[in-house]
Amino acid sequence: MVGFQRLALSLGLCLRAVAAFKIYNASDLEDRNVGDACVKAMSADIACHEHIHSFMQPRYRGSLHNVTLTDQICTGTCSASLRSWFNTVVDACADEDYGGGVPQRYGGYIWSGWNETCVKDPKTKKYCNDIISEFTELKDGEEMPRDELCHICYRRRLAIMQSSSYSIYDHFYQSQLEKVYKTCGGSGPTEMPPPPKVEKPEEYCLTNKYYTTKEGDTCDAIARANPGVAGVYLYMGNQELIGDCRDIPAGIKLCLPTTCPIYVVKPGDTCWSIERSLKVIEDTVEYYNSWINVDCTNLQKATDFYGKPICIGPFGAGSRSASSNAVAKTPLRVSSANGPQVVRMEPPEKAEVADGTTLKCGLWHVIKEGESCADICKAHEICKEDVMYEVNPTLSRNNDECTKSLVPGEALCVAPIDGWNTTYDSTGPAQEL
Repeated sequence: MVGFQRLALSLGLCLRAVAAFKIYNASDLEDRNVGDACVKAMSADIACHEHIHSFMQPRYRGSLHNVTLTDQICTGTCSASLRSWFNTVVDACADEDYGGGVPQRYGGYIWSGWNETCVKDPKTKKYCNDIISEFTELKDGEEMPRDELCHICYRRRLAIMQSSSYSIYDHFYQSQLEKVYKTCGGSGPTEMPPPPKVEKPEEYCLTNKYYTTKEGDTCDAIARANPGVAGVYLYMGNQELIGDCRDIPAGIKLCLPTTCPIYVVKPGDTCWSIERSLKVIEDTVEYYNSWINVDCTNLQKATDFYGKPICIGPFGAGSRSASSNAVAKTPLRVSSANGPQVVRMEPPEKAEVADGTTLKCGLWHVIKEGESCADICKAHEICKEDVMYEVNPTLSRNNDECTKSLVPGEALCVAPIDGWNTTYDSTGPAQEL
């Protein structure tokens, strides 16, 4: 019996020792035009539990509510492997042109998430995230109890976030850490960590068509001057630059959205009157303009802001203005390559969302038996620019490995909403996205 127990223990240790995953396969990097040393470093194994493969998006890492799993993740072997992968990639890829990001980005997110997951209370040896998850649930305007604010775990958790350029440490968490030091004593850095090496993303415009604004321009004026452009999608694709559709500064380079058949909304128009005048079926206007509410009461007010030209047909179906010649209601291909999504859709009720997949999604795909990643890419046109893998981090960029990881019945996001990776809810330290 003792011999059997020793054998089982040895087998368990061996299995744990060989647990590993890759962030990249060497074949995934063929089109990146980087050197062999960089490819070797980026495609190296990471000797960690597979669960942290899902840490490739920056987010608040809370309790896993499973001490056994957390123990399997928080090993010295994993810590050393993450450090080695990160430092090796930084050195081997230092002189490489990797486009709009840094080669170590995903490893940095995973390493930061691992550190936040594995911090412990020095007295009880309990995981800090498990302790913080039991803190008082606060209502709006309520202050944290002093014993919780001053708990060593809360201080350590915030300090670890502050120390990494790959965490979601922001002005909210900065104010919390400053409050901890002021209220509870002690000191330490609280400033925002510097961003990774590349701060400005590579400029990308789906249509590769641009418009430079001039004095007096509005979304409405620009849309009318560019056949097939709907004002709302001009705004959604350039929100950070435009700000106010009715007062756009001169000299700004805007990306023009994909064109569609256009109808220019007139005073007194309703969705129903537009559909009747164009002889199209009911709900066509709402179908191609998801920003319009269910009873169409915001049509006039919204187009006063966004501009009167609206889509009355699918993207890419032609840019001529709609007339009484019937505009066919063809299915709108909702994807990251088909204009921005402005409405967040809830995941399918009977499907479980894949681990780590963003919930900021405008369209879901439930995996079918026998389906491949290539099938999903083709159906939704989402595999350009790595979007498919960024919003669904459990998927490998290698097609064969990706297909093996598909779980029938799970839901994947195939159309993230605009801004899915730039905003999050900072309502409190125990809030997970």
